[in-house]
Amino acid sequence: MARRARRNEPPPRPPAGEHSRRALRSRAEAESAKNARRPWYRRPTRIAALIAGAVAAVVVVLAVTLTVQAASVRDDLRSAHELIASLQSSMVTGDADALRSAAAEASERVSRASETVRGPLWEAGSIIPAVGTNLTAITDLTAAVQTLATDALPPGSLILSELSVDKIALADGGVDLQPFRDSQDSLPLVAAAFADARGQIDTIDVSDLLPPVADSISEVRAFMDDATDLLDVAQKYLPTLLDVAGGESPKTYLVLIQNNAEVRATGGNPAASLIVRANQGRVEILERASSLTFDPAGDAGRRFGDLPPETLGLYPSTFALYSQDFTMTPDFPTTVGLFQDLWRQTSGEEFDGVISIDPVVLSHMLTVTGPVRYDDFELTADNAVQVLLSDAYERFPTGEESDAFFTAISQGFFQYLTTSRWDPTQMLAALELSATEQRLLMNFRDEGAQALAEEFGLDGSLRTDTAASTQLGTYLNDYSVGKLEYHLRQTIAASCDAAARTITTTTTLANEIPSSIQSPYTLGARNARFGYPRTSMMIDVLFFAPPGARIVSTDPAVGDVGEFDRTGSQSGNSALSRLVVIPQGESRTVSSTIRLPDGILGPLDLRHSPLTSPTTVAIDASCDELFTPSAGTTG
Repeated sequence: MARRARRNEPPPRPPAGEHSRRALRSRAEAESAKNARRPWYRRPTRIAALIAGAVAAVVVVLAVTLTVQAASVRDDLRSAHELIASLQSSMVTGDADALRSAAAEASERVSRASETVRGPLWEAGSIIPAVGTNLTAITDLTAAVQTLATDALPPGSLILSELSVDKIALADGGVDLQPFRDSQDSLPLVAAAFADARGQIDTIDVSDLLPPVADSISEVRAFMDDATDLLDVAQKYLPTLLDVAGGESPKTYLVLIQNNAEVRATGGNPAASLIVRANQGRVEILERASSLTFDPAGDAGRRFGDLPPETLGLYPSTFALYSQDFTMTPDFPTTVGLFQDLWRQTSGEEFDGVISIDPVVLSHMLTVTGPVRYDDFELTADNAVQVLLSDAYERFPTGEESDAFFTAISQGFFQYLTTSRWDPTQMLAALELSATEQRLLMNFRDEGAQALAEEFGLDGSLRTDTAASTQLGTYLNDYSVGKLEYHLRQTIAASCDAAARTITTTTTLANEIPSSIQSPYTLGARNARFGYPRTSMMIDVLFFAPPGARIVSTDPAVGDVGEFDRTGSQSGNSALSRLVVIPQGESRTVSSTIRLPDGILGPLDLRHSPLTSPTTVAIDASCDELFTPSAGTTG
């Protein structure tokens, strides 16, 4: 009975959850059995995995393909814009076939890049967020370069072909102006194409792009900006430059070659000068400015024009009386006025312009033209300054001989300059360097030409306000009457106290003349009168404050020869001078502290006298708060 009773008992209940697990297992086994009877291509999980794998493979292939194509497009665009940029240098060779070949290759590369970015693959890739931004940027960049190749390259290459050196160089020296006149009609077409191309990439935000893409866009933007600036200048000033070259009527210019070995505020003693005439692109040296009546009148000790007493009071008494001292002022227009008065006195005429350079400018130009020979001298970029400003005085110890040598070799260089072949773009760079070093100054009677000089900072004038720039400077004038300053070195530093609105400028001057220098024309002729060795440099240091400012203090407070301390003003700029003596092998530091005017100040323009060696200029960050941005320094 007991056994039967157990048979009638219900079976044991499975543990909690076991029933559901068995049910799931049964369904899985059933599904597995069902799938085992299905073909593989009807199994959902495998189909899903296959689709995911295929998509991943396609994405990888697309990514690889796009990467390869993007690299190819980038290389084509880079090569194209480099070819376009390099067309200028082909002007020197005058090889029209080379110009056409370079233009054709640039067009071919741009067309290939353009065809690639218009393909369906790029259109598909552009919808991928991270990839699409870069592809869109490359597409826009390609369109911009395509605009240059289509619209700017044909007229641009034609202009360059017509302006090749072989076509513009006249057989008897000078430049044929007609090709430049002809190019005026094509310049607006090229400029418009660059403006359109720049607009096509202006909206691209490079901050979200991959570095290679961003770099390419920035590179092309910089090229376009440089080219646009040059085109703007060419369109604006080409007619003026043609007139300066004598295109409308003959022009007469005085070329001052300032001798930095006898330092002056804007460079040096201007004893060696040339009077030249430009007529239809031909430049003719009329006479040495140190000859005939011009030079004797400049040595006569007579003043032919009037200057305010407060200006005359800043300089030695010889300043406005002798032409060799006309450059003692840092205001180049004042120097020009003195020479114009002298020219009117001796010829009854006025110069159409006055251009000032120094032997360092000649050395920069020689890097472009190549060496010039004079007797047994070969003047090169490396030795020009030393030959002209030091070796000549050892070889020609009298003033007459050394001045004659200086003038003759300078005249020979200018004759060579007008007849030799050189790269105009490289010459422009050499002149730009000279201007940056404050060695190239220009002044013209024609208003348009003078506007050009002012726009490019070549006018050398003292500013009459602080709106466009806050100009101040420390300038040097030789008082030893020698050629000692070939061996002078200077460094300049400026720091500011924004709360006090002051700026302190410190100039360190080092006398590095070696004992081997024996020429009496080099050594200081005036030194013995004051009890100094002839190797000591006696320098009149001029401190200039901007309009509305005042000089609070100087170091030294009193000059080494106190009787030569002077104060005054010029064009609204207050100034004073201190004479300092720098013995052989020693250095002196001079400084001035200036209280600046209230109100907004333009960018700091720190000026100085250019020497035979570069001047290092350092402006402390403490000055940033006082002056508006974009402050420039020169060295």
